Amino acid sequence: MTQLKGLVTIITGGAHGIGEATARRFAADGATVILSDIKAERGKAVAKEIGGEFFAADVTVEDQVEALVAEAVHRHGRLDCMINNAGLLGPLASIAETAAADWNHTMAILLGAVFFGMKHSARVMIGQRSGVILSTASIAGFVALGPHAYTTAKHAVVGLTKSVASELAAHGIRVNAVAPGTVPTELTRAFWGSHEAVREYVASSTPLGHAIEPGEMAGAFAYLAGPDGRSITGQIITVDGGLTACPTAVRTPPPKRYSEEGTGTT
Repeated sequence: MTQLKGLVTIITGGAHGIGEATARRFAADGATVILSDIKAERGKAVAKEIGGEFFAADVTVEDQVEALVAEAVHRHGRLDCMINNAGLLGPLASIAETAAADWNHTMAILLGAVFFGMKHSARVMIGQRSGVILSTASIAGFVALGPHAYTTAKHAVVGLTKSVASELAAHGIRVNAVAPGTVPTELTRAFWGSHEAVREYVASSTPLGHAIEPGEMAGAFAYLAGPDGRSITGQIITVDGGLTACPTAVRTPPPKRYSEEGTGTT
């Protein structure tokens, strides 16, 4: 698979979970991958396995995000794709008990880092008159699904994606996001207790009736970054097993009148 061949791509939060799966998919599809994370040992190991590169950066610090982008351009002469993926679940407390420090830290990672990534990658891409900026949103960006700070930040990422897309389209830059449902990662394992518990929950609570894996998010990112997504911008691609679109769906066989010999008659 070479649909992303030569695509110079930065992936933040690339040492594990959705970021790692996306780094592996992009590398397999021929992209030049620079993954970044605060977990340097794990990040370096993943980069080595996929033939990519690692650059340590704290995405809550603007200077470090700027340096990450500058390093990618220094090494490869351009930046084709920026994936703002770093994240955490944030405080699980009630609104009355949520500490300001926890709220601000969550916003810094889930929203501030996306802003920094968009800002500094856009500066490069505007000069190139091409590029793709992608971010990890969440279905919590549409409905009240997660903790308060997480839900608020993800709503903001959805809005920021659309707003920046409207500005950068004139420069040939596409801006989109992927909104996962509940996916077994280190982030969700901390809440549910195990990856298997996450899978069982999703399989029992979504219309399609099966678990959603990190590799499916990687596939959505690859589609948006590649040639098949050339006319897509300002969009949030939701990968949630049908949960937000058809929450009242019942996983039962269709009535006989719809299934007889495939006629679809009523």
